[in-house]
Amino acid sequence: MATALRRTKSRFFAKDKPRDPATLASVAAFTTWRLGLQTIKRMRDADFEIEASPQYFDILGEYLVFLIHVADRFAFARLPLPERRVFTVAMVKRLAELMQENESRLLGSDPEAIRRGFIDRFNARADDYATFGFDEATGPDFAFLRYAGHCLLAVVAERDRAWVTDQVMTIEAPDAVDTLRRVMDNVIGTAGSIIAAEDESAAEGPFPEMPDVDAPVDDPIPPE
Repeated sequence: MATALRRTKSRFFAKDKPRDPATLASVAAFTTWRLGLQTIKRMRDADFEIEASPQYFDILGEYLVFLIHVADRFAFARLPLPERRVFTVAMVKRLAELMQENESRLLGSDPEAIRRGFIDRFNARADDYATFGFDEATGPDFAFLRYAGHCLLAVVAERDRAWVTDQVMTIEAPDAVDTLRRVMDNVIGTAGSIIAAEDESAAEGPFPEMPDVDAPVDDPIPPE
């Protein structure tokens, strides 16, 4: 049985207050981080070999990148084009910071290399994820989910490679997609209005082209 994600902020109580996309992204990023940690725990409970090592963060990083692309598709249906751009870039940068803080603290790794590595991973996957289908009601299509499993093949233990794609596609992803849909509906629905970010430079970064949508692909997220 799926474990509910508890005590995650997913709505604004001051409903008449305008919110910028970066604020929405901070809520989505926190939820996504919690979903990633929950998935690692459930995979360990299912006897996947995930050690407290760089491998732990490689698996977590790949899964977070997948969830960012899911959140970006939900943002596409809920936000204007410029605001969606700011939302996705801000979400990537916040999760890169969380990876940086946690991996460097637990493993003593170079913080800047961790942050840059996560952004590079997102950029490396963006063009591929952009080619897959997504439905508002059902979420990612089969190819979208299968690609997430494929990316994890390179970072899970060899004995787990036969099972990881099925674990992600049938067990982990459906619950996570439903949670992100609810969070996006709640934070956008309880915002008084959506305003443009004050810092226009925050909009610079990756913006995968959506299938059948005239949305240009920008330069990747800069590592600074």
